[in-house]
Amino acid sequence: MKILIVDDDPINRTILQRLLGKEGHEVITADNGRDGVDEFMRHQPDLVLLDIRMPGMNGYEAAREIKKLHTSRFTPIIFLTAVTDDEGLVQCIEAGGDDFLTKPFNRTILQAKIGAMERIRQLHARLRMQKEELEHHQERVQQELEVGQHIFSHIVRAGNLLDAPCLNHWTSPMTLFNGDLLVASYNPAGGLHIMLGDFTGHGLSAAVAAMPVADIFYDMTAQGFSIGDLAEAMNVKLLSIMPRRMFCAACLIEVDHRQKSLNIWNGGLPDVLITDGSGRLVQKIPSNHIPLGVTRMTREDRKVELLEMRPDYRVFLLSDGVTEATDPDESMYGTERLERHFDGTHPPDTLFRVILDDLERFRNNAQQSDDISLLEIVCDRAGEEPKGNEEKRQRTAIPPTSWDAAFVFSAHTLKTVDPLPTIVNAVMNLQAPSGHRERLYTILAELYSNALDHGLLRLDTRTKKTPEGFIRYYMEREERLAKLEEGTIRLELTHRPIPEESGATESHGGEILILVEDTGPGFEIDQIHTQLQGNIGHGGRGIALVRSLCHALEYQGRGNRAKAVYRWTV
Repeated sequence: MKILIVDDDPINRTILQRLLGKEGHEVITADNGRDGVDEFMRHQPDLVLLDIRMPGMNGYEAAREIKKLHTSRFTPIIFLTAVTDDEGLVQCIEAGGDDFLTKPFNRTILQAKIGAMERIRQLHARLRMQKEELEHHQERVQQELEVGQHIFSHIVRAGNLLDAPCLNHWTSPMTLFNGDLLVASYNPAGGLHIMLGDFTGHGLSAAVAAMPVADIFYDMTAQGFSIGDLAEAMNVKLLSIMPRRMFCAACLIEVDHRQKSLNIWNGGLPDVLITDGSGRLVQKIPSNHIPLGVTRMTREDRKVELLEMRPDYRVFLLSDGVTEATDPDESMYGTERLERHFDGTHPPDTLFRVILDDLERFRNNAQQSDDISLLEIVCDRAGEEPKGNEEKRQRTAIPPTSWDAAFVFSAHTLKTVDPLPTIVNAVMNLQAPSGHRERLYTILAELYSNALDHGLLRLDTRTKKTPEGFIRYYMEREERLAKLEEGTIRLELTHRPIPEESGATESHGGEILILVEDTGPGFEIDQIHTQLQGNIGHGGRGIALVRSLCHALEYQGRGNRAKAVYRWTV
């Protein structure tokens, strides 16, 4: 060891120097406190033997200076003293001493104390190395977490439309990564898809599973798939990538302001709560399905709850982190306390804030045990889009070209899949007229729905005139579709460029001829309300809407053949 001796008595210094030298130690000496501090800084010894009484700077002061100047590693200090009273020894410890050696020196005791201090010093050195390794590891983990957070943000939040005017939302993650996935996006028909997913566990493991689910949500919503389709695709994905012990309780909602309807699929989340214009709770939508990622889905598992969307409705969606939040005494917030707010005493536009304020008061800074998410849908603002959203949804146009496409769907296909997303995406990939996806989807969806509902299933749109009839119409549609055994729908698309002017070599737009024909007995086109103005019911607006979007629309034969012309420009 390298040992520093600080003592103003030359005899003591000589005795100690010879004793330590014989043991193979390297010895440095100083005859006063100030020089001792200087020698310590110059040589960085492993151990200091320090006399107490010295002129100028005494041992107590020198010890304090040494400890103050050298905090990065442990250097033991043994005081050399003739003091044996308790008060003197306490002063040695308080000044930073680690042990003491009484005069006259005993060689055996000196060796034992130096050996003990060396073991302590080595232990401190190992602890310091372990601490540094942990710090480096923590830095690497932090860097990886930051990269993960960056990727998570770009995948999960990219295109997220939680800023839609009809939505109020609040989330409080337990860790850096949120185990609750809250996303929203518009489908091509203008409806708003919303999803709240609560993954098993917290932090990074939950966030990893959330990323592919979010990707499916955005991609399939943009293509026009239903929330039942989304739920099934997410379930298949989670079954393939997640351990069996992990799953995702989820609720998907489609807000369709045109049809004035709410479609809800709830698999494992708390009840969806719906209030009226007075702020009173009028309906609960419980979980009717198991969470995603548990088992394969059946046709029944895809079914959604269909509700009339009244303008004064407000819909509240929450994760169980709300009801299971605890106060400092570990009591739960609970469903009863939450629903107490929906008694009509609070103005509807304050309910969201009232709930959050009450939850914060209840928790009273208690440690969070789960991710917390709460979302409100204000139905009378469902038709409003965020500013600039139209520009976000536009694509760069491909120069107009000529092409033709035809599809024929059998009864079996019509019963098992929704062909519209595939058709629309085929059209968009062929031509991709910028900003026209929503209109094309609406036209094709309405013409296809008329062919299926009225042509093959023989449904009467007048049933939808009342809220009760609206629900009954879609229940009957499901029943008749399940029993459909024969019939086909044929769809033909023909696209031709439109020259900018006579003699021009380049086109500035295109014209799509759409033909939809079914093999059913047809329906009375005159019985369908064909004007948008004055039609405030739940049905009968489809043909009028298509006519308003198209350059031309004509029903032929028995009403089972529709020809529409849609023109677009760059």
